[in-house]
Amino acid sequence: MTQSLLRRAGKAVALNALGNWFGMVGSLVSLVFIARLLSPMEFGIFGMTLVVFSIPEIFASGSLNEALIQRRDLRPGHVSSVFIQSLVLAGVFSLGINLSAPLIADAFNRTELVPMIRVFSLSLFIGALTSVPSALLQKDLRYREITLVDIIGTVIAAVVGITLAFILQNAWALIFMELTRRIVRMLAFATMAKWKPSFKTSWAETRELSRFNTLNVANKVVQATGGTLSKALVGAVLGPAALGMYNMSARLLDQAKAAFVTPFAALSLPVAAQTQHDLRTLHRAIEGAMKVSALIAYPAFIGACVVAPVAIPVIFGEQWVSAVPTMQIFLLIGLRTPTTAFNAGVLNGVGRVDWTFKISLVGLVLTLLAVGATIHISLEAVAMAIFGQTLITWVLGAYAVKSSIGFPMRRQVIAGSSALFASVIMGATVWVSMQLMPDSISALLELIILVGIGIVTYVGALALVSPLLAKRIGQAAVMVAKGRRDEAIAVAKGAI
Repeated sequence: MTQSLLRRAGKAVALNALGNWFGMVGSLVSLVFIARLLSPMEFGIFGMTLVVFSIPEIFASGSLNEALIQRRDLRPGHVSSVFIQSLVLAGVFSLGINLSAPLIADAFNRTELVPMIRVFSLSLFIGALTSVPSALLQKDLRYREITLVDIIGTVIAAVVGITLAFILQNAWALIFMELTRRIVRMLAFATMAKWKPSFKTSWAETRELSRFNTLNVANKVVQATGGTLSKALVGAVLGPAALGMYNMSARLLDQAKAAFVTPFAALSLPVAAQTQHDLRTLHRAIEGAMKVSALIAYPAFIGACVVAPVAIPVIFGEQWVSAVPTMQIFLLIGLRTPTTAFNAGVLNGVGRVDWTFKISLVGLVLTLLAVGATIHISLEAVAMAIFGQTLITWVLGAYAVKSSIGFPMRRQVIAGSSALFASVIMGATVWVSMQLMPDSISALLELIILVGIGIVTYVGALALVSPLLAKRIGQAAVMVAKGRRDEAIAVAKGAI
């Protein structure tokens, strides 16, 4: 049973990674085209629209469905209960937002937000119809279907976004691109899960999910409140252009996390839920996933941070040069994600939602204090304050995992340490190389050379820091190339 679960989880990770990597490339390509066509101001206006919906989306689609993944004895009445609650909440919030749209636009001093907010309110109903089938697929670790949906959604949304950016030249292109992606996901998930809406449930079945849902929703609301208020303050005090740069920085971090961390962390909730009575297996799964994630994430975050001054103007255009310092800070925030990303999923999976709520509450207080103290200094100061807040909440999360499942904090801290040391060596080498580059070389050629230096240096540094690890990874890669997948998996397990 245990080995079967771990094999399924391993396949799910691989498929999830494939979908997320494709999604990252597709999103990055569309983002590059659109960023060159639109200004930070337009991205800021789109960001203001997203701020309005960040908390309502938690109620309508972003949290209630996790109870379906966590619960072991799931019945059709539970599924229907979550669907009904999501749909009702979507209707209530949609009505409230449509009525208050002029007031919200006045608060941001942007009248063009009114129609955008009203059109984007459709996303609440789309989310309510998506949440149940997506949860059912995740519960069964059916990441083949999820990967396919993500690829299709990314491609179609990218085509719509780029086309409309050429035609409209404003934030409406971003609005319709995001709505398109969500509609595709809604239709595809419902089809893949063979799910049909049902209203057959009972009060008893609703109440059985209530404790988990209440704490989980409260946790998500607290988390979103911190991000929402910080973005609202940036937009109100520093202006929409600053908010556009802040949102772009956060989006790059999210894209990197989705590609290098989320494929592993996404499995933490369903795997923890199914192995919560077998802590030894759970410890193995968590530590192995952290190490593999770190091998990819650490060099990606450090390398991107170092080359950002060269890469951002080349990729996004000169209008984004002012955002480089903020983007670098956000990329450094990503260094803790190979461990922090697993905490919430593990805690929720073993039913300790109370811990995630407490940590989120502390994070909210720290965010408000940090942003409030730095908002009048600069955008970079706000980003540094967020960086400090994430370090503190990571310590709390590591302690919570130790208290809940006995996974030592020391093992969490050192998971992937070899990859971190090798990445630091790589980052230093690339930075020195940047200083030695002749001024006459083109920025694009410089970027290509620096990326090549980074890859070679990281591989060499990893072999120096951990020869056995590098050897095992090389053996696994050779076996994959030869089609000997099972042997490669066995070698990879030995490496981590």
